Order: sequence, then C-alpha cells, then structure tokens
Amino acid sequence: KVMNSANGILILGVAWLIFWLGPAFFLFREDPRWGHNFSVPITFVTVGMAFHLRKISCQLIALISAFFIVPTLVAFWSGSTATGIAIGFLGLMIILYFAEKGRESELVHPNPRLNAWLKIHLMTFTYIGLAHMSLIFFLVRWFNPDSFSLYLPAEHHVSTTVFNAMLFILVILAIMERFVKKLGRFQVEKIGFVWAMLMIILPLIAINILGE
Repeated sequence: KVMNSANGILILGVAWLIFWLGPAFFLFREDPRWGHNFSVPITFVTVGMAFHLRKISCQLIALISAFFIVPTLVAFWSGSTATGIAIGFLGLMIILYFAEKGRESELVHPNPRLNAWLKIHLMTFTYIGLAHMSLIFFLVRWFNPDSFSLYLPAEHHVSTTVFNAMLFILVILAIMERFVKKLGRFQVEKIGFVWAMLMIILPLIAINILGE
C-alpha cells in the first residue's frame, strides 16, 4: 500500500532533505549549526524504509537510528557528526537487507515467541524514537535554547513549531495503524499518509506567508 504512515515518513524525510539541499542550503552555509536538518531527515528515510524491509535486523538498525535523534537534538555532537552517523545507519540497514536476501532464516532469529514480539513491536518503538524530536523541542530546547547553542540554533519559528506539534500526531497514527484499521469510515493508514503530507505543506505555507 502506498498510502500509509511509513511512506509518509519516508516522503517527509526526502522532501526535508531536498528543501535543505536546495532553497534552504544558504542557511547552512551561513551557520553550520543547521546541519541537523540533514541528519534527522535521513533518519526519517531510514525509518520509512525499515517498515517495508520487514527484517528484524533492519528494523533494529532503524530503532537505534531513531533514538540517536536524542543526542543530536540535545547538542551532544555537531550536525556533521550526526549526519555521518545517520548515513552510516542507513547504509548498514541497506547492507543487512541485501545480506538477508536468499537466506532461509533471518540473521536475527530469536526463539519464536520473541521473534513474533519483535515483528509486532519493533516499528512501534522506532516511531516512539522519532517522537523524541518533538519532546526535546517543546520540553527542553524551547525554554532553554542557549544551553544548546554550540551545535544548535534557537528555533522558535512557526514552521518548526507546527512541524514538531504535528509529529506527535503522526507518531500516534503510525503506531495506531499497526493495530487499528479504521476510525469511523476512514482508514488509519490513509489518515497517517495525508497527515504526513500536511506536515510538508503547512510549514512551507508558514515560511512563505510569515517568513519563518
């Protein structure tokens, strides 16, 4: 299925990268602290791909990658370091996927009960990892941006605030669609996909109208 939250997250990551490699790249040239806008969308791409690869090894890498957002967004390291790590996780996941192809059993193959549990819940925890981006933004960086100024600029822009607020809902929808098919007449998968597309559109509208 094309319209699901995972594809929404994947497209969101790609669009985010295109935006920062294109029209917003001058901001990075002027201030390298914007470098997290390369590492985080690469992580979104990794997570979106992991849903489709359906291998425990690949989804474990996506899970770790998602939680590596935390040190990046509390300015534990620079944006360039974070980007290198994110690329490394994405590359490793792809390598593992091709290593898995043609095998009778997966590289990570625990006992049947744990295997079934991981198949069900790994992506759930991975989505929760992504939600830490918004948690850190609103609960930590919003009130005390100067503490992170070595590697991160202050971000109180409307577009960034809207994106982070909407990410909470996207994570809920992504988790929900794994267990609930419909909300009333609407398929949860499609709601998640449309919501992800709105996360591209609404911040861009804010940037064009309000300039931030």
